[in-house]
Amino acid sequence: MFSDFDFDILEDPDFKEDSVREELILPIIKKLGYSVQGENKIIRSKSLVHPYVAIGSKKRKVSIVPDYLFSTHGKCYWVLDAKSPTEDILKTKHVEQAYSYAIHPEVRAKYYALCNGREFILYSINKFEPILHFQLSIIDEYWNVLNRILNPSILANDEIMDYQPDFGLHMLKMGAAENFKFMGLAINTKFISKVEDGLYTLTTATADEREREFALSIDFNEEQLHQLLALQPKPLANYVSSCLKRQPYYALLQDEELKCGVVAVISKEIQENAEEEYLPFIVDEFMEYNNVFESQP
Repeated sequence: MFSDFDFDILEDPDFKEDSVREELILPIIKKLGYSVQGENKIIRSKSLVHPYVAIGSKKRKVSIVPDYLFSTHGKCYWVLDAKSPTEDILKTKHVEQAYSYAIHPEVRAKYYALCNGREFILYSINKFEPILHFQLSIIDEYWNVLNRILNPSILANDEIMDYQPDFGLHMLKMGAAENFKFMGLAINTKFISKVEDGLYTLTTATADEREREFALSIDFNEEQLHQLLALQPKPLANYVSSCLKRQPYYALLQDEELKCGVVAVISKEIQENAEEEYLPFIVDEFMEYNNVFESQP
């Protein structure tokens, strides 16, 4: 794509962000099949009515508006932020800011990307590390993969990618400090499983102030399992305990739910399965279930 482009010009101090956009990014997005009109649209510098995302009980201002938002059939799909060749775009504040924009309730994009003319980096909201990272001078080697993910006529495999974002990974991307704690007074779950001897997990859903839903994974040990079951009605506790002692070592409840409160700390290790990455929370303690909204008249 850029066989006639001399990348040495990136060393020129006059080749700045606007040049990156016009000379390098524009050819990419045109080849992907986006334009300023039609079903597959380029939206430049979209402003937000509510320029905040929620982290727990705090609101955090979205401090940048990426240069491009790409929509397909009226639905936002990915965002791209351009930077000058002197800007570092890998594991910097720029990545965190682009992510906060992508997950904003008025955007809800699946992917976010950054390009400084030297590199192109593409992230999924469901992954912590980039899903693509290459030097722009060798984009032809990565084009088939990039085109498969971002071309509006092909798109990605929605059945795989349309998972709720993981809450732990979300907090990590938003800059959560080590040992960040989560407290949930009213946890409801229909799924609990044995991962290995002495290690169990349950999954549930949580939401931020803008009602964006996340998947939440909570890990705990044998002693904490007994603590959790002691909080449940005895027939339900006995059934779950029995399920966890025989193959396939999980309980998937239908008409009932496990209910509890929990205090848990964010894990230091990202887990991965075939479809996504996630960052579980590790239980400090289980508590009595206390849904203040259920108790109100």
